[in-house]
Amino acid sequence: MDYQEFLKKVKLVSELSQASRLKETEEAIFQLILSDISDLDKAGLCVNLAGVYDRMGDTEGALGWFDKGIAYEQPNSHFEVTEKKAEYLFQMGHNNDSIRIYESLIKQPFVRENEKERMRKTIKSLLGKTMHGWQ
Repeated sequence: MDYQEFLKKVKLVSELSQASRLKETEEAIFQLILSDISDLDKAGLCVNLAGVYDRMGDTEGALGWFDKGIAYEQPNSHFEVTEKKAEYLFQMGHNNDSIRIYESLIKQPFVRENEKERMRKTIKSLLGKTMHGWQ
């Protein structure tokens, strides 16, 4: 797909999403994921699709799309989708699952030291919130 066509389709996805035409948004994103775009663009679209599923009230579907996005990004040593899944789990109150994701990311050889430090701070914050919830 040429770049201008890609931009046009992404714009359509945005317009459909803003209009809360979720089924049409889902289909438009899915068609983009099936196209010949890069795996990293597909990973980002999986995050968008996870958001659509969340808006439709399908948490399991959303988590599944995060996992599909992770499968696209991991071979390329990226972790943006992985972090977004951790954030989503935190928003759902699954702090321990979120912490496990950050802990696994810290061990990856492609994560830079400044990113590891940011993740350590995030873990510390999540642990504090988890401990506060137990009181």
